[in-house]
Amino acid sequence: MNIFGFLTGIRSRKFIFLLILLIGTIVRSQTVKELEYLLTQPELTSKEKIEILYTLSRELTYVDNLKSLKYAEKALQLSIELKDETGIAYSYRILSSIYAINDNYFMSTEYIHKAIDIFEKNSNKEGLANCYISMGHIYRILNNRLQEINYHKKSFEIFKDLGITERIGVSAHNLGESYYNNKDLAEAENLTRYAIKINDSIRNLPVLSSCFKVMGLIKVNDDQIDSAKHYFKSILKISEELGKNSQKVATVEAMLQLAQIAKNEGDSSLQYSYLESTEAYCNKFHLNQPLLRVYKDLQAFYLERSNLEKVNYYFNAHNELSESIKRIQLEDRNRLTQSMASIHTLNRTTQALEKENAAQASTIVYRNISIIIILLFLIGFFLVLRKLKRINKELTEQNETIQTQKEELQELNATKNKFFSIVAHDLRSPLTSLKSFITVLVDHLDLLSKEEILNMGKQLSSSVDNTLKMTDNLIIWAKCQMNVLEDRTELISFKEIIDEVTEIFMVIASNKGVALETSVIGNPKFMGDKNQIEFVVRNLINNAIKFTPKNGIVKLSVTHTFKEIKIIISDTGIGMTPEFRKQLFSVQKPKGRNGTNGEKGSGLGLVLSSELIKRNHGDIHVDSVEDRGTTITVTFSENQKVA
Repeated sequence: MNIFGFLTGIRSRKFIFLLILLIGTIVRSQTVKELEYLLTQPELTSKEKIEILYTLSRELTYVDNLKSLKYAEKALQLSIELKDETGIAYSYRILSSIYAINDNYFMSTEYIHKAIDIFEKNSNKEGLANCYISMGHIYRILNNRLQEINYHKKSFEIFKDLGITERIGVSAHNLGESYYNNKDLAEAENLTRYAIKINDSIRNLPVLSSCFKVMGLIKVNDDQIDSAKHYFKSILKISEELGKNSQKVATVEAMLQLAQIAKNEGDSSLQYSYLESTEAYCNKFHLNQPLLRVYKDLQAFYLERSNLEKVNYYFNAHNELSESIKRIQLEDRNRLTQSMASIHTLNRTTQALEKENAAQASTIVYRNISIIIILLFLIGFFLVLRKLKRINKELTEQNETIQTQKEELQELNATKNKFFSIVAHDLRSPLTSLKSFITVLVDHLDLLSKEEILNMGKQLSSSVDNTLKMTDNLIIWAKCQMNVLEDRTELISFKEIIDEVTEIFMVIASNKGVALETSVIGNPKFMGDKNQIEFVVRNLINNAIKFTPKNGIVKLSVTHTFKEIKIIISDTGIGMTPEFRKQLFSVQKPKGRNGTNGEKGSGLGLVLSSELIKRNHGDIHVDSVEDRGTTITVTFSENQKVA
């Protein structure tokens, strides 16, 4: 009978007694699903809940670290409420692992040392050994092999002394894999065989899968291919048995290794079958990082067969997935950051509880003193009221100042985030594509035709041009934010600016099938920075063409009166929603939209244009209707105009 039948049949004090006796065994042997069901049972004590929450968090650390974090937070909160130091320490240990996986090594190290301090204080060897496992994994991520081996060896030796079979199996596997990472294959094989024996005897199938993975890799290194196949295929059998609770890293590694072996043996059909299965498996369980490796292997597979259509498909799929992973990682790290604030609050609660205990111990001693202080307070109360009134006025003024500073800081923070977003995505993405193109050219030049090389070259040139343009915008924007942009005021002929800019964009508009019409009445002149005004006009015309489909019209006109000069740029393009228009000149708006032909942009051009117009004492106004077009009017007042 599994745990569900057990819980359904028993609802009594006897259940609670049996549960206390069996809880240690249950939390080490049941699946995540069963543990989650057990957690819902009302008969559980708080200490039992803590142990189940911790175990769930540990089991999910390398499967779903956000869910793992949720359980760790609950365990920590409950442990703090019960003042259970062991529960607090185990929660810190899991938090350390979660932050290490997300590359936050400072927080990871801080939490693991907090856990170690508690376990050392309470002489808890099992807790220390578990912490050493976490330390070993941290150093594995950092490629510090000596420290990785050192900590996994410590945990293995402690668990052997304690005689905890399940943890001996885990720590033996960890140490064996560490020796494999350090190229010590003999030690790696001895320990891994030992780990296989233990984990097989207790049917710890997820860890057994990982053991088989290490043994398979060892056999590949020893050129014992038939033996390697046996271990990798054993992983696939376990994976099929466990389903969604399988050890997914081991499963993907096994399929990719079997594909490579099939390739080496000249069996391309079997190689493709394994690659196809790996792709499907990664998609099923959303394993994005391994899927990148699969896409690269499929690119190489089709490149060897000169199937450039498939090569291009997987090349694009690889790039799209890379960008998706970056977005997901950013979202995950945002959620983790939010959770860090919650954990920090729990830590402060712990400190507050300690202070509360100390305060309660001294309450009686200070009671009489408190009464005297209260009497003195009442005597001085009326004197203080007058001062409070004055202070309240000062605080009101300070709050107004703080609110203004807060708004300025929010804008500065949004500017910083926008800058990092553009650098991280819009600049890095074309550079990544550039590297990928170069890799293809260098590695597979002899398989590409002259026409294909020429097409790649054109794409590279276009990507580099866009990146240079974006870089120039970033430099100008950064100078604006730091107030180091120089304004070179001079007498400007607006007709000359329009003629120069439209000469460039006539070709661009024509290539897209868009009519560009200009009208400048007279030759208005004004005092301003020519480079900045040219930048504004270029950006506005470029945007109008960018968001106008084929057979559309873009009109540019300049009018002037005695009091002002108006530049009007209108188009018959896709227009904007009222919500999008409201945020058009804010760095906090969403990322820029693609044009009607897929033209890319960062959304920075209009923000910078607005700032440059203000620097030249101008004003900008936007009228737009979705799917009907946009009209942008830039106005310079009479103090800038020259007759």
